[in-house]
Amino acid sequence: MDGMRSPSYIKKLDDLLCGGLIKPSCILIAGSCGVGKTNLCMQSLFNAAKEGERCAYVSLLSESETKITRAMSSFTFYDENLIEDKLKIFSINSDVVAKGDFAIFEYINENILKDKPSRVVIDTMNVLEDIESTFDERPFHKSELRAFVQNLFQEFDENEILLLATGEIPASNINESIWSYIFDTVIVLDIQNDDENNYRYLEIIKERGSDFITGKHKFTITNDGISF
Repeated sequence: MDGMRSPSYIKKLDDLLCGGLIKPSCILIAGSCGVGKTNLCMQSLFNAAKEGERCAYVSLLSESETKITRAMSSFTFYDENLIEDKLKIFSINSDVVAKGDFAIFEYINENILKDKPSRVVIDTMNVLEDIESTFDERPFHKSELRAFVQNLFQEFDENEILLLATGEIPASNINESIWSYIFDTVIVLDIQNDDENNYRYLEIIKERGSDFITGKHKFTITNDGISF
């Protein structure tokens, strides 16, 4: 894969990725609910914004900006002054999703891509599985999801954007998930029981066109965010 390296801005993760994330590319941050997917993405966004990158966070969960920022405000990487200036927050409500694939595509083009961000987070991709109709108001078939997402990703690639997207996919199901085939890079977060102690780990499943360090890498979530 052609492209330059871009840091994740998360200490040690770039070492595991043998230099950082490939830009442009699409990265899936997968795992069950509560493992730290959104934390990882937000940590990357805020730290990138502090370095001068133009960033965007896109919620597909119909959440308000207040609810989104409140959840992150306890972390030291959070900086309210960056919001709107370097980091814009968007919430695509359920009405847009209900209108179908073209409405989502149009919203992203008109609201997000026009600002030419260098880094974008979409949280969570699973909502796209709920699309029921197309722009011409016929039923949206599940077989069309892959083509729609690939066309969407092409827009990000053509605009030289690094895209991180979360996916509610348990680690045990990642190899069977359609999402793992669509994305260039797949990173899984999970919680494992080891000698009666639970610990969080991160595992890089694939990074197309690049080497990476395999294995399960333990991490914790502190006030500073994700720490290995």
